[in-house]
Amino acid sequence: MLSPSARRLLDHVEWERVMWQTCSPMTVRPSDGAGFRASLNHWDLGHIGLRLFRAPRYVAVQSPQEIHKAQRQRLVLTIPLEGRCSFSQFGRSVTLEPGQAAFHMTTSPLEYVQQEEGAVVLVQVPSSRVGLYVSCLEDICAIRIEASDRILATLLGSARAVPEIHMISSERAKEAFAEGMVASVGALGALLSEMQDNRNSVVKRRRLNMVKAFIDAELADSGLNPDRIAHANNISVRYLHHLFQGDGQSVTDWIRERRLDQSRKSLESAELRALTVNEIGMRSGFNSDAHFRRAFKTRFGIAPREYRRQQLGFHVDARLS
Repeated sequence: MLSPSARRLLDHVEWERVMWQTCSPMTVRPSDGAGFRASLNHWDLGHIGLRLFRAPRYVAVQSPQEIHKAQRQRLVLTIPLEGRCSFSQFGRSVTLEPGQAAFHMTTSPLEYVQQEEGAVVLVQVPSSRVGLYVSCLEDICAIRIEASDRILATLLGSARAVPEIHMISSERAKEAFAEGMVASVGALGALLSEMQDNRNSVVKRRRLNMVKAFIDAELADSGLNPDRIAHANNISVRYLHHLFQGDGQSVTDWIRERRLDQSRKSLESAELRALTVNEIGMRSGFNSDAHFRRAFKTRFGIAPREYRRQQLGFHVDARLS
């Protein structure tokens, strides 16, 4: 626990004012307005702002109307020491048990809920400083960080030392200590960002595989296009293109390549020797014989009729060409 000091108990009106001054503009709605009592300790050390508060149950809202009043653009790490809390930002919600943590930004809408009376540590860092380590700060907000995280444990240990460091006379020493904490916050953010990138990569790969399986099942439909594919898979056309761009190709290129692969296999099949080359092209989704023959020769360097003759080793009747 951070070292306690004499703290004046604040009612919810005073609490709202103090939070505006030391954290960010918020509207406070206490569960018990008449009985609300909270306390706050705060220390500023270099680029680090440390807040320790104890409060009963309440809800605080950082609304779009209030955000423009924020004088500081900060990334905030919330660490409950006692009692549960939760907040929502960027369409995500997270509930924190004691020892867990999560980031939020002071410049975006937020709802914070103190679910149980308890004590909470807030570590504030200028967003620009953490931006040196994290490409998109939104991606790391409202994501739970477990108490077992080693960087979080190191950071919390440094936070516990802040009140004592704040008392030493050397400004350079205090600044150096604060820079170490900023680097720890950056390291925590960078690790979380990479974890989110990996999770997003897995999700995207699974979605892309599902989309490709759908395309394979619908190749014979010459009307297959990005709009239909996106609609059938409950995604936007823009996201569909994004999935394929990440795989280094376009949707239309993938459809054409799969149709060519399917037509090549059909030309190799003795069971389909009764079909003409044109019929095989149509069965593979090409809407014209000329388009199929041109695309096939471009891809494989040989006309489909000649390829079929080479693979099956028989003279192809002119009617099947």
